[in-house]
Amino acid sequence: MRTGFVMECHVVIYCDGCGDLYSENGSEGICFNSVHQAVGYLNARSAGVGWLYDGDKVLCDGCIAVTRCTEQGHSFPTFPKSLRSHTCTVCGIHESEVLS
Repeated sequence: MRTGFVMECHVVIYCDGCGDLYSENGSEGICFNSVHQAVGYLNARSAGVGWLYDGDKVLCDGCIAVTRCTEQGHSFPTFPKSLRSHTCTVCGIHESEVLS
């Protein structure tokens, strides 16, 4: 039986691109017993949360979007500029930031 303060090791997931902590409630990371368990969990949930493990790196949804836009270009809506500001529908960057 364990009592008092006990140091235990656990695995949490951080984005290799920006360092964000993988969290489902917005503030605390999920503790896993092993890297294998964390990879399995992330792979099972990745479609719903946007995080991706490619066998080498873990990337958050934001870093995936930035990578996609860097490689393929931004995707701005085609409505007239006078109606709304143009923001990339993939990564969320404003058109003025791309042009400057």
